[in-house]
Amino acid sequence: MTVTDRPTFELQVSEQQGCKVFHLQGRLMDQQQADNLMSTLDHELGQGHTAVVLDLAALQYMNSTGLNILINVLTRTRNAGGDVILAGLSQGVKQLFVVTKLDSVFTITADVPAAIAKFRG
Repeated sequence: MTVTDRPTFELQVSEQQGCKVFHLQGRLMDQQQADNLMSTLDHELGQGHTAVVLDLAALQYMNSTGLNILINVLTRTRNAGGDVILAGLSQGVKQLFVVTKLDSVFTITADVPAAIAKFRG
């Protein structure tokens, strides 16, 4: 597999039961991807949507830059009076959170419905 064969990063946003769900797909690895994610987040926070679920089920890979991006998402959302819940982490991505001890900073759930239930609970 060459670099050009690898899936790129894609972001889609949906609303489910009052929560904004950010569906991350592909590989989260650089600042250009972060800019897209952060501008979308800032728009949603500006609209008063502060319950944010990051659906990582289709995220195949993330490096330290990707981790930093997610920390920035968490910080901005909490500064806006909200919170972020991570959902559907693959084993590889989840291991990255365990190794860096960020699993104690983020709330992590098995899937999007569980994350929404946590916000609503």
